[in-house]
Amino acid sequence: MAVKITFRPTSRQVLGRALFLSLLAAAVALVPAVGYMLAVGHWYRLTLLGLVLVAAAVALAVAYAGARRHGVVLDDRGMRPIESDAAGGAPRAERFAAWTDIADIRAERRAGRTVPVVYLNDPAQRPWRLQAPYSGRALSVDAALDEKIFVMRSLWEGHRHGLPPHREHR
Repeated sequence: MAVKITFRPTSRQVLGRALFLSLLAAAVALVPAVGYMLAVGHWYRLTLLGLVLVAAAVALAVAYAGARRHGVVLDDRGMRPIESDAAGGAPRAERFAAWTDIADIRAERRAGRTVPVVYLNDPAQRPWRLQAPYSGRALSVDAALDEKIFVMRSLWEGHRHGLPPHREHR
């Protein structure tokens, strides 16, 4: 029985990132426009509305594209990240951790987020902080993060001890 599990940012996390990017993009777009309108002395309300809508659409597209490129895949061999190049084409040279090369998988707090961190048996290699799954504040909350880390740890424990994947008996 082959195992393949993929973890990516949740829809709620993508929406939260899109809202943050929308606010940032709107501020960047509106500051020069408002400055120009103040200098001219005439307000172009439709132009302002159009700038806000375009900023929101671009931010949503960027957030969605980023979410599709980040994550982790767990399979029978080990774990690897989902990362493609900036153009969205072929995967770049990926990091891979075989189940037997992993020393521990822990949940750690980093910059306001809880992320899974993979520690490898080779002390020369730095711990690997996974980009997804994660949980943070407000819209970055992932209620299933503990279960996802449990799945990672269960697969790692099973493969580390040479046990086949558990199959439910019916």
